[in-house]
Amino acid sequence: MAAAPTPADDSGRLIDGTGESPTTEDVFKRFPRIRLDQINIEYYRGLLLHELRAGWCPECEQWHTPLRPICPSCWSSEVVVRPVQGSGTIHLLTRLHQGPPVVDYTTPWPLAAIDLTEQPGLRIVAPLVDSPETTQRIGQPVELTWIERDGAPWPAFRTVTEKENAR
Repeated sequence: MAAAPTPADDSGRLIDGTGESPTTEDVFKRFPRIRLDQINIEYYRGLLLHELRAGWCPECEQWHTPLRPICPSCWSSEVVVRPVQGSGTIHLLTRLHQGPPVVDYTTPWPLAAIDLTEQPGLRIVAPLVDSPETTQRIGQPVELTWIERDGAPWPAFRTVTEKENAR
């Protein structure tokens, strides 16, 4: 599985601000509670760059997550890791009354499955943050944002109102 190119800003510096892609050692240090392997490490390396990544198959043009060495749709081994945009709509919503001990959420906290707009068929599960309860509903547009949890960046989504969408 090939790694996605590391994103750069207009100056050519990498988005993480250091000028370098996070090393494998950096990833292991920042995600000590995660069972990392040669496949999923690219997902977590992307998180350190505030980049959400998924698998993409050039053979059948299907997206998938979690990362796998072969395409779950056509069984091709030509899978590549690519960044995803992070805008979409809420497909499924639940409110959890218990969560990981390292997270300081006020209960109940919303967890959503998001249908990503630019990656048809790809759903990402993440918490909803900075979103009034009145905007937390199925079909609501959302955008990717980032939260800090246990000393590392994690993807989350926030609802986007019609007024914000019009901009």
